[in-house]
Amino acid sequence: MNEKETKAKTAATAAEGLPTLEGPVVRRTWHQGRWWFVVVDVVAALTESPSPDGYLRDLRRRDEELSAGWAVLVTPVPVTTPGGRQLLNCATLESVLRIIQSIPSPKAEPFKLWLAKVGNERVEEARATDFGALSENQRRLLLRGQVAEHNKDLAAAAKQAGVATPLDYAVFQDYGYRGLYGGLGAKDIHARKGLKKNQKILDHMGSTELAANLFRATQAEEKLRRDNVQGKAAANRTHQGVGETIRRTIQELGGTLPEDLPRPEKSIQQIQRATLPVVGKGKLK
Repeated sequence: MNEKETKAKTAATAAEGLPTLEGPVVRRTWHQGRWWFVVVDVVAALTESPSPDGYLRDLRRRDEELSAGWAVLVTPVPVTTPGGRQLLNCATLESVLRIIQSIPSPKAEPFKLWLAKVGNERVEEARATDFGALSENQRRLLLRGQVAEHNKDLAAAAKQAGVATPLDYAVFQDYGYRGLYGGLGAKDIHARKGLKKNQKILDHMGSTELAANLFRATQAEEKLRRDNVQGKAAANRTHQGVGETIRRTIQELGGTLPEDLPRPEKSIQQIQRATLPVVGKGKLK
């Protein structure tokens, strides 16, 4: 894989896990204990305007009350994008509902129902202190989100150790997989799962396999920082060693090795789509 291909892969990975509608994408991020929604995405979903930024400017000119309270309603929040983490104008569920009041759209009502559903699901998830109380799909969604977050921390620790370029990081990640999967790299795991070229291996793991990879990511990050590992080669060895240790632990406990775990029938994206509405003709689906 050349550096250009790796950068493209890294960009695609950065957008993984984002909730989608059958239509415009409405990105959201969990920040300071609540969901924040990207405002321009909300406008695009409700209006299908070719220029949602322009629509927002016109909206604020028309609605003086909305414009006066804009600084309270909207806050720049870090959001994962294909180009990396960026500060985007976001609003909480309550603030989005206020903005929607100023947008005449037949899609407003189903969109409000979706917002309420999203908020309620997060509350229920927070209440489910016992992981065993969650369904397998809920566990997968929760763990996949945690893996995505901790991979950012791992990437930062690896960069500090000298893993500088996207290609370096792809190699670094491969060493971690090889340690955990008994010598299998990312491409090998991808092939073993029978995935298509554009499918991501993390999106096709069950909760047990995701948990093993989450442990790999958290422990590798901590070891890189604790031991002040320096240099790409040393970072790669460290990541592989962490994976090997976790693999031995699974074996000692009599567990199923990650490469032998079954591939779930549904991907993470399919589970997400099943919980989101179609914002189209005023109907939920």
